[in-house]
Amino acid sequence: MAAFITLEARGRPAGAPEFLAYSPKQNTQVRLYCRPSFWRWAGLEFNPFATEVLVNQATLNLESKKVSVAIQYEMHGVLHFIFSRREVTENTEAEIIEYCDSCDIKAEFLGAKCLSEEQTYAENLLCMLSYINKYREIFTEKNLEFAFHSIDRSKGAISNSVNDLQARYGEGAAALLFELVRRGRVGLFDVRCKRISGLTQLDVIRVRHE
Repeated sequence: MAAFITLEARGRPAGAPEFLAYSPKQNTQVRLYCRPSFWRWAGLEFNPFATEVLVNQATLNLESKKVSVAIQYEMHGVLHFIFSRREVTENTEAEIIEYCDSCDIKAEFLGAKCLSEEQTYAENLLCMLSYINKYREIFTEKNLEFAFHSIDRSKGAISNSVNDLQARYGEGAAALLFELVRRGRVGLFDVRCKRISGLTQLDVIRVRHE
């Protein structure tokens, strides 16, 4: 029987960890069952070109077993499936690739361990997400536009922009800045190799993605 997809959440595999987070793109909680997929998901939350992101909500039914699609998303008109090697064997990998190729789906397989060179970037993204989710109620278009223009005037470092916004938004000032980063309207320098701090340099991005 040919492989096929069903919208089916299979739950946490035996012995796997669980990472519970809130997804701004989905506007709901998500559960991921390995750290590499958790880090990969965080990167997609900050990719303004990635849309229709779903986490552990689909299952690929193969001839011999069922395999969860850890993350699926669309980007530039192409559907992507991300699988965890925790669930994939050599035999099932070939069947997965055959199915994805036949359906014009780009398949990606995440290893069981995280790459050390990705740790700083992932931790920066998760730090920003914690602020974003804590203060997400203030993310009206009016507030975001005000913050964007304030950041544009401030320029320089995170501390300058946050200080200028704090009089109006208090502890939510940093969250507004980070939400604009998530939406692709503000860029931060060196976030892949250095931890975010008040000294982190930023710049506004004129092209809107949303």
